[in-house]
Amino acid sequence: MIVKKRKRKSKSKKSQKLSGRVVTSMRSLPTKDRILDKEKEKNVPLAMFKEEDSKKILRLIVYINEFDRLDKEGKQKCRNNDCRNLVCKPFRKYCSRKCSVEFTRWYNKNFYWLNVRNNILKRDDYTCQICGLKLNKKKRHNKKIANWLECDHIIPKSYYTFLGYNFDTLENKIKTVLEFLHNENNLRTLCYKCHKEVTLNNQKSKPLLIDINDNN
Repeated sequence: MIVKKRKRKSKSKKSQKLSGRVVTSMRSLPTKDRILDKEKEKNVPLAMFKEEDSKKILRLIVYINEFDRLDKEGKQKCRNNDCRNLVCKPFRKYCSRKCSVEFTRWYNKNFYWLNVRNNILKRDDYTCQICGLKLNKKKRHNKKIANWLECDHIIPKSYYTFLGYNFDTLENKIKTVLEFLHNENNLRTLCYKCHKEVTLNNQKSKPLLIDINDNN
């Protein structure tokens, strides 16, 4: 029996091009440690490389599933805080359609940031509260002038601990959000340019606030 040897296929043009390139190994890629070492040599402050500023504070969000409750026997209770009934079919989290509608409206109005933001922009008539510039409520219509509307916390949300608020239990989360983070009295409409300037000023003044609290 004669076995014919298979002819080797010639490299395609694409593979020939790739063969001429130098393949970079994973070790040669810049890692975070190497980047930090280079920046040390340039005398750049290491504070700029903190983990996204402690992951941009905490994720200050109260998720709807955190309102799930159980009774002493482990049976699921209605999510609505003012209701003591158990969950009833066909509902999975509520005892009735009334509770489902009431709780969903309350949650979306107070904890869903997009709704909170839109209500503030509407309240302020889509006008910057610093420079008085009135813009279209939709960002895409303002891109030509490189400015648009944003919702600003008058007292920055990162200051919540200085004001005695906590984010450890569900009760404290609800209190922090309703009284401070999403409180309409602490929110205002600013244009992008004014908001940027305010944020820079807050970043400069925050270390002073920390020093004052540490001394006390």
